[in-house]
Amino acid sequence: MTASLVALVREGFLLALLLAAPLLVAALIAGVITGLIAAFTQIQDPAVGVVPRVAAIGVSIILFGPAIAAQLAAFAARVWPLVTAIGAS
Repeated sequence: MTASLVALVREGFLLALLLAAPLLVAALIAGVITGLIAAFTQIQDPAVGVVPRVAAIGVSIILFGPAIAAQLAAFAARVWPLVTAIGAS
């Protein structure tokens, strides 16, 4: 593997982590808050935390979706010519 291919894969992994971060942080915050509320009220049902986490992820997709799509499109536009060049060699 050439150095440019390694750099391209590394950049792709870093971008995937950065794009997933807002969704994961929203789910983490919602999970912690619901866990605290469940602990304070002594509710032992594990299904209680699912709805707030799904709602938090949905809201974060609505809020951060355009920025995520723009960054992903810019990366794809930058990478696509390199993919054809790597495949031709």
